[in-house]
Amino acid sequence: MTRFATRFRVGAPAAVLRTAVLALGAQSALALAYLATTEAGVASPRTMAVPVVWVTAAVVGVCHAERPESAADVRAVAAVVGVAYGVGLAWVTGAVAPPAGAAGGLDVLLLPPWWGPLVRYDGASVSVFLFPYRAVGYAALAYLVSLAVRDVAASGRSAAVGGLVALGSCAGCALPLVAGVASVLGGAGVGVGAAVAGETYLFATVAYVLSVAVLTARPTIE
Repeated sequence: MTRFATRFRVGAPAAVLRTAVLALGAQSALALAYLATTEAGVASPRTMAVPVVWVTAAVVGVCHAERPESAADVRAVAAVVGVAYGVGLAWVTGAVAPPAGAAGGLDVLLLPPWWGPLVRYDGASVSVFLFPYRAVGYAALAYLVSLAVRDVAASGRSAAVGGLVALGSCAGCALPLVAGVASVLGGAGVGVGAAVAGETYLFATVAYVLSVAVLTARPTIE
């Protein structure tokens, strides 16, 4: 009977933990600076934890993901795929959308750290509604997807297992995030409490961490 071994690309636990601690420290310093220089306030610990988890996961994933050796043309294709994935995810979640109506221009809202400064832009051809932590999260996923593409090119189809699972799991981020954006744009106000009502953002956060973990480890069936 044939046996299959699954290989995971994960760094040393101590190194991963050290990166996470440094990421938390940096976020704390940035949050204090933001609060000291703006009129933004704070939110409940649960609400504040959402962006902290996203950013920490993003930093750990980007720092510890294995970077396959690839030719220039493969890297170029992988970069295009990663950018397309990031833009597509932003579109699906409502962060980037068709214009809402009359062009309202640029608006910046000073929400609690990592929820703000929230950038809202409504132009003639596109609308943007982006929390800082989500911009970091999407960028990290786009980069990790590009690494997965390079992995597939180097190792064959078995390496795609991690990418497929991660893409599927992060698709679960879409509905909760769209619900949160819709509640704000629909007149529920810009308060973070309305944006994260219920369990939707908890679900999205779990889906995001799972996506980053799988794209970072990129399990390969051998």
